[in-house]
Amino acid sequence: MGNSLFLKYFPFALIAALAGCSHSAITPETADPQFPAAWARGGDLGSVELNWLENFDHPLLGGLVGEAIANNYALAQERTRLYQAEQTVVITRANRFPTLDVSIDGSRRHTESSQGTAATLQSFSAGIDGRWEVDLWGRLSKEQQAAQLALEAQRASLQSAERSIAATTAAAFFDVMQGKQLLEVARRRLDIAIESHDIVASGYRQGLNSALDLYLARNQVERENAGYAQQEQTYSESVTNLQLTLARYPDGHMEIEGQLPVITEPLPTGLPSELLTRRPDVQEAWLNLLAADADLASAHKARFPSLSLVGSSGVTSLEFSDLLDSNNSFWSIAGGVTQPLFNAGRLRAFENQAAARVELAEQQYLQLVYRAFADVENAISRSASLKQRYESFLEAQTNSRAALELALEQYQRGLVSYTTVLESQRQAFDAEATVVQLRNQLLQNRISLFLSLGGEFSTEY
Repeated sequence: MGNSLFLKYFPFALIAALAGCSHSAITPETADPQFPAAWARGGDLGSVELNWLENFDHPLLGGLVGEAIANNYALAQERTRLYQAEQTVVITRANRFPTLDVSIDGSRRHTESSQGTAATLQSFSAGIDGRWEVDLWGRLSKEQQAAQLALEAQRASLQSAERSIAATTAAAFFDVMQGKQLLEVARRRLDIAIESHDIVASGYRQGLNSALDLYLARNQVERENAGYAQQEQTYSESVTNLQLTLARYPDGHMEIEGQLPVITEPLPTGLPSELLTRRPDVQEAWLNLLAADADLASAHKARFPSLSLVGSSGVTSLEFSDLLDSNNSFWSIAGGVTQPLFNAGRLRAFENQAAARVELAEQQYLQLVYRAFADVENAISRSASLKQRYESFLEAQTNSRAALELALEQYQRGLVSYTTVLESQRQAFDAEATVVQLRNQLLQNRISLFLSLGGEFSTEY
């Protein structure tokens, strides 16, 4: 009686147990996080621009980004991973359907008795075998769901990589422009040093300047020569970095004309809560978390009975040519339920591993979310700081140029020492170089802010 009751009520108890374990393992705090209504460090709450490349208004930039998207090797790897994920979905979907196999077998056997009687026997058979595992508890559907979510996560990863490559290309492009402008500054520094040396040398021959001034002038020429050579190398390496992003041969030669643009308009940053849907890397982390949760459900359902149906049909014949005409046909169909009984805790361990992966994916998702918010907050703050520094050095550049002209004039009149001239030159050109660098930093920070906000881009504008 006890056994019959067990057999009668066991399926219902099992369904109830599965229903109790079918809920998501993702915590409510992760599924529905609470974020501030505005950015802590300011920022314009207008809509994030849909095409941030257009913001820089340079005719070459869109084409170079398009070239990088088409040819970059890192993106090619992401596309290959996407193809692998697509095939995983095909495999998991196929697991839910019956399998059919066609077989043709033949055998030939020779026997000989002790009386010397020999016989050769042969037989041929053809058949179709089918097998179908009934997805009784939804384990196979959960496997397919996990694979589909992993595929969507890989799509988001590819989109994130494309935006990262676009930002990297734009950043490298402006680094090349900065390098070229700094090379022009280094060239002017060298020309001024040579011109000053000639003035000092002429005065020394006339007995107007001291030998100390001449040595200082010569030393300055050599220093500026070294600085120019160093800046040439820096410029060449910046071109190489851009070429690598474009998947071109890195020969260090590439002509890019124009000056670094100056953008003064504030950048709309939108609402903090919108960040979760705009940034593809955050979406990827969330989809990976959902995939891990589906894997956990599949691992849990693997501990319960599986129902399989097996069938076969075929014919046999003594001659291969008569195989299709043979009347010796057969068929069979069978079904079986398999219940894991003892596996030394292996299935439980698989489920525990899956639960740990959910917890890990949840932690990674939350870490990325707050890292994304920090990226935006830092970029907003850095934008204000860089703007203030840029305006200050613009003023410093104007003042230092005027001071240099005055120092040269007073030195020729014998009113100041040559060290005053050298210091004026240093301050003037340092201020000019710093203005170029800060202009590039403003652009780089704007690119970082666009990327942090999940801004989209188009290579056609």
